[in-house]
Amino acid sequence: MNDLEVAAEHAVLTGQIRSLVAWVGSGRKLTQTGRIGLVDARHLVALLGTGDTIDPQIGDRVFQTKSSEELAHLTRIVEWAKAARLVRVGGTRLVPVKKNATLPDRPLDLVMAMFEAYPKLGKALFPQGTYRQSLVGDQFRNVSEALVTTMLAHVGPCPLSVLRASASDLIADRYVLDGLSEQQLNFLRRTIDTDVSVAVAALAVLGVASVDEAQDTAELTALGRFTAKRSRGTPLPGEPVLQVRITLLDVADPPVWRRVLVPAAFSLDRVHRVIQAAMGWQNYHMHVFQVGELGYGPDPEGMLGHLEEAKVQLADVAGAGERIGYEYDFGDSWEHELLVEACTKAEAHQAYPACTAGEGACRPRTPADSPVTRDSRRSSPTRPVKSTRRCGPGRSRRPAARSIPQASTLPRPAQECRPPDQPRHAAAASSPSPTGRACQPSASTICATALPAGARRHGRTRT
Repeated sequence: MNDLEVAAEHAVLTGQIRSLVAWVGSGRKLTQTGRIGLVDARHLVALLGTGDTIDPQIGDRVFQTKSSEELAHLTRIVEWAKAARLVRVGGTRLVPVKKNATLPDRPLDLVMAMFEAYPKLGKALFPQGTYRQSLVGDQFRNVSEALVTTMLAHVGPCPLSVLRASASDLIADRYVLDGLSEQQLNFLRRTIDTDVSVAVAALAVLGVASVDEAQDTAELTALGRFTAKRSRGTPLPGEPVLQVRITLLDVADPPVWRRVLVPAAFSLDRVHRVIQAAMGWQNYHMHVFQVGELGYGPDPEGMLGHLEEAKVQLADVAGAGERIGYEYDFGDSWEHELLVEACTKAEAHQAYPACTAGEGACRPRTPADSPVTRDSRRSSPTRPVKSTRRCGPGRSRRPAARSIPQASTLPRPAQECRPPDQPRHAAAASSPSPTGRACQPSASTICATALPAGARRHGRTRT
């Protein structure tokens, strides 16, 4: 075994998952509500060493445990195993997933699978109660990505205060909090801080992070950095990376473009997220990559004739010196050109994808960008488009040339290329100048892999 395999083998969660899968065997009966029975739960608490307290005593009173749902650590392990597709619920039984039956025998692959399932845990990871709502749990797919990205950006321990600020910023971007009282805001902050600590502790159990409670810091282990980078398609040193110039077409006052470094193995759906982050869009609308006469993009109703973008890598459709098209929002038709300027090799200490240069900002907000409209669009991604919009391949329709106002006219300047660990208020201090420049050549990391649809507003404009 190499060092990574040894670390994966000794992770606490590796042993617990193996024991759980062995206990499940060919299948175990569940309750009518789909939960592990209390008798079995008592056995598993001891078998897995979850640390849950059954029938806790507080003072002179004993509070009888009535359901396995009350055993938080056991519930997390079971839900994590489900999310990783090691076990599943079939009717009223918990049964193994046959195609992954050998995964527990491969510790590094097991940790990889558990890490990739981590964002799916949601509320199952956090304390629950009548008076406690976990907004971190509600947005955990996005929060978990932000936490890992922030730790990846730190060489050495990352203060938990930075991770908490990252989660708080994300929550503030997704919820209207203006009407909360100071007392309510303080309770929300404490809840977010607690949930971030719980989320990081779960990574420590997996062996991909270490937590120093005395210093109030967390750090990805060597296993964690390897796992996080591989799960995101981050290239190893020496693997190919493409230098791509993204230009917003039909805009000249000022020009809007970004230069980014993208792993050649990135699928087009991940390139889409890089574009959204780098250009300052909000990912509220449909998009398509145009490669010759072929279109690659989402096609939820099967009416657009798009090919599946997740199955095609950037290097498959564009080499050095070649161009492909990208269109965002079929209503306003914001068209971009992606020019592969060069093919380089990944460096050991460079984070990918990264933004290295750029100019111009997004247009200002419009009345159509109100929160009500935003929410309705998010719930209806396939908003009506012109019936002739996708009548066949090879279409070449462009809107008339138009200008984008200078960055100084924006409520907030475009700043998607700030380092992921930099707080929002700090980013404002280094915002683009009124000349319209954005994304200065500082090789700042694009957190494209951590930017879900609409996760950040920062004052940039949706069309």
